[in-house]
Parts: sequence; structure tokens; C-alpha cells
Amino acid sequence: MRRVLKRTAVLIGGALIAMQFIPTTTMPSAVTTKGGHVGEITDSEVVEIMGRSCQDCHSSNTHWPWYGHVAPVSWILARDVNRGRAKLDFSQWSGRTPSANERMEICDAVSDDSMPLLAYRLLHPNARLSKRDVDLICAWAATPASGGSRVQASLSTVMTEIPARPNRIRSSHTRGSR
Repeated sequence: MRRVLKRTAVLIGGALIAMQFIPTTTMPSAVTTKGGHVGEITDSEVVEIMGRSCQDCHSSNTHWPWYGHVAPVSWILARDVNRGRAKLDFSQWSGRTPSANERMEICDAVSDDSMPLLAYRLLHPNARLSKRDVDLICAWAATPASGGSRVQASLSTVMTEIPARPNRIRSSHTRGSR
């Protein structure tokens, strides 16, 4: 019986090691850009909320934690970030006004608690959205595009306003691991 357990452990260990040599070809790259000035306090609050809760999956300013380089977790994270950016990429909002539909989709996603993803919230408690956070995002989303140019300008730089987080190993007890 011990021999079977030992062989099984060796096979599983070997498989995990072998997985590390399978490249994650779809791992999105992290791009650091610099943004401009943020308008009113409410605007900067929306920028801060989106930065701490959205930027890792919905911008080019993704922070890859140490475990994000270990298969099979790296594959899952790359898939989630690719899907997130395909749905909504704040990095591509620079220089244009997002449509009312785009803004309301964000409000809907945070209102029904589907964003940020549960797995992300479990690993990143600071990404959880309070009722006030959701209300601020939805108030921003409801702002008419023509009358809310300062709000739009702020959000177009939402992912560039937040300082790029260094890509280093962090303890699970510190902020931002994904």
C-alpha cells in the first residue's frame, strides 16, 4: 500500500513539475501608462473604486501575483483576464467617451454582485464593493455623456491614474495579489 501511495505521489509531483513547462501563450501583458488630472472628489472616488476592484482584469495594468506564474493557476488567471479585457478594457477608453450602454453594463454588473468575481473578492478583500461604492459607480453610469464630461474624462483614465503596482511577491495578508 505504501508503495502505491509513493508512486502516486511521485506521478502527481512529476505532472505538476511538467506543467510548468507548458507555456501560457495567452497571458496578457501588463502595460504601465501614466494618466492626467482627476476632476471632482466624486470622480476620484469612482477612479479609486474601479482601480482597486476592476483594474487587474479590465485593464492593461494587471498585477500578476507569484501564484499567477504557476500552472495550472496561471492558465486560469490568464483565461479570466483575457475574458475580462474582451468584455471591457478600460485601457482602450482613453480619448473617447464610453457609451451610456457601456456605463450601465458596469452598473448592472456591480449591482447584481457578479463583479468583481467571487474568487477575486475572496483573495482580495479590498476589492469588495460596499453599497456606497456601487451607488457611486451607478451614479457615474447614469450621468449623461454630454453633461458629465469631467466624469467621463476621469474614468477614461481610471486605469492609468492608479499607480502601477510593482510585480513582486506579496504576502497573502497584504493588498492586491492578482
